[in-house]
Amino acid sequence: MHPRLHPPIRATRSALSLAVMSLALMAQASAQAPAQAPAAANPPAPSSAAAPATPNSGPQPFASVVKNATRMEGLFTLWQRDDKVWIELAPEDLNKPLLLSPKFSSGIGERGLFAGLMASRWGGGVGKQQMVQFRRVHNQVQLLALNSLVRAQAGTPSARTVEASYSPSLLGSVTVASQPHPERKSVLIEANGLFLSDMQGLGMTLNRLYRQNYALDRANSHITTARAQADAVMLNVNQHFTATTLAVAQPTPAGAPSGPQPSTPGTLPDARSLFMGIHYTLMKLPDQPAAPRAADPRVGYFQTAVDDFSNDLARTPRQRMINRWRLEKKDPTAALSEPVKPITFWVDRNVPLEYRDTLVEGILEWNKAFERIGFKNAVVAKIQPNDASFDTLDGNVASVRWMVNVDPSFGAIGPSHVDPRTGEILDADIAFEGLSSRNQRWFRAATLKGVTDWAQALQAHDALREGLVPAPQHTDAHPHSEACQFADRAMEQLHYGLDVLAARGDVQPDGPEAKEFMLNVLRGVAMHEVGHTLGLRHNFRSSRAYTWAQINDPAFTAAHGISGSVMEYPGTHLPAPGQALLPHHGRTRPALGPYDYWAIEYGYKPLAKEEEAEALQRIAGRSAEKWLAYGTDEDNSLGIDPESLSDDLGDDPIAFARSRVAIARDMIAKQETRSLKPTEDYAVLRRTLGFVAGDLGRAAGILVRQIGGVKTLRDFPGSGRDPLQPNSAALQREALDLLGKHFFSAGAYALSPALERRLAPDFAERTDALFEGERTPTTMYSFTNQLVDLQKALLAQLLSDGVAGRILDSEAKLAKGEAFPLAELYQRLGQDIWSELGGAADIPGTRRELQREHANRLAAALLRPSSGARADSRSLMRAQAKTLLARIQAGANKAGLSAEARAHLQDVAETLSLALQAKLQRSGV
Repeated sequence: MHPRLHPPIRATRSALSLAVMSLALMAQASAQAPAQAPAAANPPAPSSAAAPATPNSGPQPFASVVKNATRMEGLFTLWQRDDKVWIELAPEDLNKPLLLSPKFSSGIGERGLFAGLMASRWGGGVGKQQMVQFRRVHNQVQLLALNSLVRAQAGTPSARTVEASYSPSLLGSVTVASQPHPERKSVLIEANGLFLSDMQGLGMTLNRLYRQNYALDRANSHITTARAQADAVMLNVNQHFTATTLAVAQPTPAGAPSGPQPSTPGTLPDARSLFMGIHYTLMKLPDQPAAPRAADPRVGYFQTAVDDFSNDLARTPRQRMINRWRLEKKDPTAALSEPVKPITFWVDRNVPLEYRDTLVEGILEWNKAFERIGFKNAVVAKIQPNDASFDTLDGNVASVRWMVNVDPSFGAIGPSHVDPRTGEILDADIAFEGLSSRNQRWFRAATLKGVTDWAQALQAHDALREGLVPAPQHTDAHPHSEACQFADRAMEQLHYGLDVLAARGDVQPDGPEAKEFMLNVLRGVAMHEVGHTLGLRHNFRSSRAYTWAQINDPAFTAAHGISGSVMEYPGTHLPAPGQALLPHHGRTRPALGPYDYWAIEYGYKPLAKEEEAEALQRIAGRSAEKWLAYGTDEDNSLGIDPESLSDDLGDDPIAFARSRVAIARDMIAKQETRSLKPTEDYAVLRRTLGFVAGDLGRAAGILVRQIGGVKTLRDFPGSGRDPLQPNSAALQREALDLLGKHFFSAGAYALSPALERRLAPDFAERTDALFEGERTPTTMYSFTNQLVDLQKALLAQLLSDGVAGRILDSEAKLAKGEAFPLAELYQRLGQDIWSELGGAADIPGTRRELQREHANRLAAALLRPSSGARADSRSLMRAQAKTLLARIQAGANKAGLSAEARAHLQDVAETLSLALQAKLQRSGV
């Protein structure tokens, strides 16, 4: 969790040699200089402070070093002359904890190297907050990253043990540049030697991203600005990275494993050279640490965790504190009071004018929750003036910024930096990726690859991650930053919703209703990300707060919204085919839900210290109330809980999935007769079907999650509910019925040949993709094959060891006869997937693909059972293989089969027969 030592040390050695040469030359130049006057209070710098030094006599006099330099007073006094910046350190500045906040000030617009990014994407990379201190060792001053993960009460033997057991990390080191000031006793260190080194490991990051030998070019790197304030100093550096040669991708030999191949940034005029800007803030930590508030698993807050070894009798040394802003009433006796210091967000001057008011509305919406607990105007939003002297990247300025990335990756994020001693939030930077950037990515994906984000939607339902599709790679230290996909999901559903409503003639895609729809989505994204910056985590169970009937009641949703929390990823509410368009459908103005009010109460309600523990337990004890239901990322991603889902609505998952399937079927039918304008190209059909496939994937993910689902409730004793509750057999059967009918049935979503011939790509996008290095810009597209891939993913999940284990284990959690039998699941899948064996119809190619997948999985379970396979599961699969083999042998000679279908059945029969006959080493008899 700490930066590596070696890169900073290598960079420091180079910097030290330059510094030594520079000092020697400066000493020679000043050897004959006359004595200078004492230092002035303000710039310019003093002309002299002591007698001149002789060559090789050690550091120069203070005044000689900063001669003609500009002085900046602040947390530390900065001195700047040309390209040199010095930091003045007094004796009391050493060994004092500070917060180092680094952020990208400029980037290259791809692969996460984005201007304005706070969140650390690579663990130890740019954006990782660190508690640091300056330490002097003889004539060196080191910048150390302190180990804030462990502690013990100061002055105790345990504190001495902790100090000896856990190491800090060295970020950089420089030689003392001056003799002590005659009056202040302070010394100078050269900031260039510290902050122009590759402190953040960007060279390593570039090498990992592109497999090229990028290295820091120190000679062409410089400090662009330096500023000082009473509680912070800010340095903006521009670093040049270069690769003297560029590797090229090599074809992988046949049979050899494929690995990462070299690539180059696509946004540079010359891929051998790039500049990255880093904005450093070195800020004072609060003199009086904020009062920490204990975390509770029933309420979703990000946490700062510390192992405190002060008490050996504690069950665990781990102490968990919620992340929250310091909010104190001006008048503690008033029922409603303004705070001493409000939570202030600055909307950066780079945000487009047309979106600023909407973003401000989303920010200020949270004041409703704070008013409930006695704070007036707790949250403030301001627009940064064009002539502002501060930067919204400053480590003590909470902000909302806009990005235009050619390779968008997150939509919007809301990371924060906290005091690692207490969890107090000190800074937050919400970042929005431009709508045009994201539209380009979605539309290009939809027309060149035939998909939008449906595969990603399945990944989000991590029940489907047991071998189905690769999990998204998120390695940041703050799970609420890159891992937050709310904006991407919301905007993708916005476009699908507009497609649906436009196809029915309810909305003009470029009309005022469409704009209102988009602004409401943007407002909701702002509210969601502000929630993260207030400390709140996702709540994927809050969609269950309202019934399906309430969701379809316009009066109810106008007052309460469509989910119990804005920290949910709610599905867009669209009318079913034939249902009249109501004002709230798909365009409900986002609203704080009951969970949001409750969570803010837990985190921010003023409580007397002696009453806090009891009061917090009382607040968290309401978690069993339906409207306060909470389930977060791990509840979703572990793939067990059927209620902690994204992209759903209401408390009836079957009703929601059925509605979305009906909408998808209607959209497919409309494309058959859709007439295009002369100004449109055929890619719009392909794009629409890509959105349809994505929504079908989400509906299927919701359904498959019900099979073997076990609700994992976070209740404490006394709630009246058991924490582990398997889904009822009736609910699982209903979900399986819908999967069988709409996803495993023959010809479920067949398109006409005429429509298939019209599904052309966007040829301009294809040309761009080809020249930008994409290896396989797709021309051909099969919607049916795309659905076959979805079927295979669903089948893999339903036949997985995890689902089998949960179904078998549920028998012990339910009364006899109430559990859903595993044998029934396997039997139903065999019937649905091989339905053609019981009739006279031929077996189309797409069905043969799915059937082959089913047979191969049965054979693999018999030949290569995994270590996690349950005995009953394997036995039932063997029985299923025997039954299927007999059915295939009986149907292989029926009339009406094509040569391909007959060969398919013969081949599958042989596969199953060989698997059943194989001699296996068995444990036991």
